[in-house]
Amino acid sequence: MVKKLFLLKLTLLVLLFPSLAQHTHTARIYGGQYSAARISNLRANCQKYDWARQQLNDAVTKAKPWLNKTDEALWAMVPGQDLPRTIDVAYDKFATGPKFVGCVVCGDKIFQYGNYPYNPDFENKPWKLTCPSCGSVFPTNDFGKYYQSALDEHGVFNPAKGDTSLLFNTDHPDPKDPLHKFGVDNGFGYVHNGRAYKYIGYYSWKYWRYIQGGLTTLANAFLYTGDQRYAHKAAILLDRIADVYPSMDWKPYADRGWYHSDGSTGRGKIEGSIWETGIVQGMADAYDKILSGTQNDPALYAFLKRQGQQYRLPNSKGTRELFVANVDEGILKTTFQAVLDQRIRGNQGMYQHTVALCALALNTEPLTTKWLDWLFAPDGGAIPELMINRFDRDGTSDEGAPGYAVIWGGHISPLAELLLSYPSYTNHNILRDFPQFKNVYTVAYRMAVLGKAIPNIGDAGSTGLVGIPNADPKFMAEGYLYTRDPAIAVAAYRANGYSSKGLGLDIFSRNPEAVNQEIKKLGEAAGPRPTGGYLMSGFGLAILESGKGTSGIALASNYGRTIHHAHSDMLNFDLFAFGHWLTPDLGYPEFATNIPNVTEWTRSTVSHNLVFANKRPQRAAWSGRTRLFKQVDGLGIVELDGKPAYPDLKEYSRTLLLVGGSGNNTADSNAYVVDIFSVKGGNDHVFSLHGPPGAVRTDGLQLQVQEKGTYAGTNIPKGTKAAGFPYGYSFLYNVEKDTNPPASFTIDWKAQPGYRGLTEKDNIHIRMHATTPSDDVSLADGDPPQNKPGNPRSLRYMLMHRAGTDLTSKFVSVLEPYRNQPFIKSVQRLDSGNEETISIRVEKMNGTIDYLLYNPSSKNGVQLANGIAMNGSIGYIEEKNKRTTKAILVNGTSLRYQQASLKSTGAIEGKVAKMYKGLGGEAWILVTSTSSIDKSVIGEQIVIETAGERDASYQIRSIKKEGTFTRIFCGPGTFVSKIKSGGTKKTGTTPDNTENYSYDFEEGAAFKIATHASWNSKN
Repeated sequence: MVKKLFLLKLTLLVLLFPSLAQHTHTARIYGGQYSAARISNLRANCQKYDWARQQLNDAVTKAKPWLNKTDEALWAMVPGQDLPRTIDVAYDKFATGPKFVGCVVCGDKIFQYGNYPYNPDFENKPWKLTCPSCGSVFPTNDFGKYYQSALDEHGVFNPAKGDTSLLFNTDHPDPKDPLHKFGVDNGFGYVHNGRAYKYIGYYSWKYWRYIQGGLTTLANAFLYTGDQRYAHKAAILLDRIADVYPSMDWKPYADRGWYHSDGSTGRGKIEGSIWETGIVQGMADAYDKILSGTQNDPALYAFLKRQGQQYRLPNSKGTRELFVANVDEGILKTTFQAVLDQRIRGNQGMYQHTVALCALALNTEPLTTKWLDWLFAPDGGAIPELMINRFDRDGTSDEGAPGYAVIWGGHISPLAELLLSYPSYTNHNILRDFPQFKNVYTVAYRMAVLGKAIPNIGDAGSTGLVGIPNADPKFMAEGYLYTRDPAIAVAAYRANGYSSKGLGLDIFSRNPEAVNQEIKKLGEAAGPRPTGGYLMSGFGLAILESGKGTSGIALASNYGRTIHHAHSDMLNFDLFAFGHWLTPDLGYPEFATNIPNVTEWTRSTVSHNLVFANKRPQRAAWSGRTRLFKQVDGLGIVELDGKPAYPDLKEYSRTLLLVGGSGNNTADSNAYVVDIFSVKGGNDHVFSLHGPPGAVRTDGLQLQVQEKGTYAGTNIPKGTKAAGFPYGYSFLYNVEKDTNPPASFTIDWKAQPGYRGLTEKDNIHIRMHATTPSDDVSLADGDPPQNKPGNPRSLRYMLMHRAGTDLTSKFVSVLEPYRNQPFIKSVQRLDSGNEETISIRVEKMNGTIDYLLYNPSSKNGVQLANGIAMNGSIGYIEEKNKRTTKAILVNGTSLRYQQASLKSTGAIEGKVAKMYKGLGGEAWILVTSTSSIDKSVIGEQIVIETAGERDASYQIRSIKKEGTFTRIFCGPGTFVSKIKSGGTKKTGTTPDNTENYSYDFEEGAAFKIATHASWNSKN
């Protein structure tokens, strides 16, 4: 009925506006993205440059098997709505037992092969799935024959027409055989023990992606070669998809309790609403590429006409005009309407990118401009609001996990580039209007400690995984192409192994190697990546670094989102040493759904290196706050406020110090960590800490084995859903406990061989020196997700417990990563333990003694019995052979010991007088202060008082004296944190007025800039 109405409308348009119809279809030779000039440059470059010629050869090779398929075979490949599809064979949302179950034959063993373990062989083993664990093949019936028997008069699968006599196990054809129906799937699953195993549904999901891949390879081959045979084959697939796409709907399968990427909405088309964006992007891009190759192909249109007549299709075929109309209507316009209906949605940036690709493929006014304007409209794609409300200055979205946080930038950046490459559209320019957006190009690389490893925060990576996913040098090079920011070019060069090879090669340009040469020049001039900490206060990631090479050590503390693919883990940290994560985050859960081992364990607070307060997990929040960030030679400091995670507590903060590290490979050169976790309020605090998988040795504890049960209780089995006991406790098992522990003890984790490539000879450890009194200390095992390749079987947790009324806890410990032999001899607390001030003495095996002083209030001075005196927040003294060799004072006025005497002005404090209030430009702050502000503050953080949800800490880029004021420049960006709904005009990013804006902070707010003084005996 829909097709008939469309034909009627099309006929009326042709009758009433014949010139419009001709302009829309017949005169439209090219898509909007792949113009004549760009295609001409590409093909010319393939004749001039070896790398371009290689791309051409690769495209032709990949397309060869698809080119060899007959037109009839390609057309028949495209299934319809009634061929079921799902992304999990056995998941059942409505099941009373486990939502996910394993293989019918080998059970849970299949989980070790990941979330999507089956990889069909479409050409050699059609309609079959092979278990990668046990090799069992399902379904056991010949579904291909059944599928053919169920094709209706329109050539689409209709289960009501299928020959049910074909539904039997072909290895057991005798109806009397007990296995005659074993493993048989009619498209809706094989029912085993009450659970439907949807082999064909899973196969169908992968099958659609296989078709999508074929379409892409054919389109690419045409783009590179101009050979119309490839466009001809691609057009057959596109035309047939356009026939069935309007009727595609995921909801009927969601209603059965099946699983797909729909964000629990039940919406979608071929796939769930989230992943559907990628499906349509591929179709629109392929259409744009091959459109110019569909001219003068009478064989194509004769074939389509025959198919239309043979299968009694409602839409006429036989001309290029009708082909273009069918794809425009059946794919592009259907997609736009599905976006409006939220049947295509996705993470931020995904559906906006989808609409942009469809708009350019349509390349027809006024619709193309209308769709592109919709992207920026408050009631449409709302990009201006999203760029502010759900985007931060570091280049990440409101997602908590690194991979998800950069998705939006990965989709908006091609959109920004599309608009720049489409000269017909000038209403918006993302890179111009939102200059902070350029940070998306390097954000993933900046997350990587020592340039080697991105922390596995939230739903990211896996346990202890080392790598820099999403830090794509080619993506960075594209950013340099469009921004010409040298910092982006340098990051691309370094991330590419200190090479420009393959970077910035713009095959669509007349001079395709110009950008590559610029990147090479800038990268070589910049030299190696400097070692040193840095703060990503927008995303909420603090990184401290020490040393280089194999002895390089880094500390990464997450204080950002605990929303959207995040875990309840604000203030969690991971320690990177000897090329491995030694206090590893668990990473991506087994399944991104709400089941107990996900919500109560993997994503919960107690499974992280955190204090679990008042027997409940942290609350969801945008960000914690920076109190202090400073890294000088030999000492890195970060102090973070995590109170948004526990708003009912008086204090929930963490101070981390990374101390020492000479940069060479000797054992005694290693840096160590001082961890001070302060919690005030409530009646129950549990400090949870774990090391890498492997043997655990304790010194000072008298642990007694709990014979059964879990940390939740002796009668509570592992994995029991929380009821009357805290989240996560039932996932901690093999419990040992000391009910009267000393304040000082050590726990040593030795990383087991096989952990992320370690061997026995690596002999890597991390040792915890505890210095805090507690009521009891337990050790227990906790399991990382078991379906992620490389994840260990279990990790050993330390659980230090304190209870009391209106409780105050300061969990103070020293963490010592070492190889072969420890380098710390002893750790001693010099304070009473009842004060705000903490003083620690660390004696090393080589005789060196370090003193660390922490005085958060700074109101009172610190005086130790050995003569150390400090007025300030943080002090560090190194003593060798009974003589002071180094001293550092942070935010203080004096530090004295032996021959060392430091004086300073203390922290710079003042008020914000005025601030930049625009959306895009140079973000500046005009401040007043009683202290002198000079160029020494450049590169430091200005920490501004705020009542907002975001951290108001910014790196100082430059300063300018203006009478009694100082103007501080924080780089391109904005301080706007929220645009109220409808706060931007529909045709631009200019605000109606600034009353529609909320800010990270307000004028009049207090600020602080950290200072330091240092002394060295060599000076």
